[in-house]
Amino acid sequence: MNLSDIEVAIVRALADGLQSKEIACALDQSRNSIEFRIRTLLVKMEAKSRAQLVARGYEAGLLTNGRSEIPIRA
Repeated sequence: MNLSDIEVAIVRALADGLQSKEIACALDQSRNSIEFRIRTLLVKMEAKSRAQLVARGYEAGLLTNGRSEIPIRA
């Protein structure tokens, strides 16, 4: 699977339970940009939900059982 670094970071952040707003803040992106990228990821990874997107991330070896270390800025 050919994902950009930011797409991988988004999948990892979703696996950590972060919401779009939190991911946007952590990655210094707009919320709309993150939500667009999530929709793109759903298509790329043939997933129907964010939960399935995370499951596909594990299947693809993008995720491990630990936290992703995405910094969260308030």
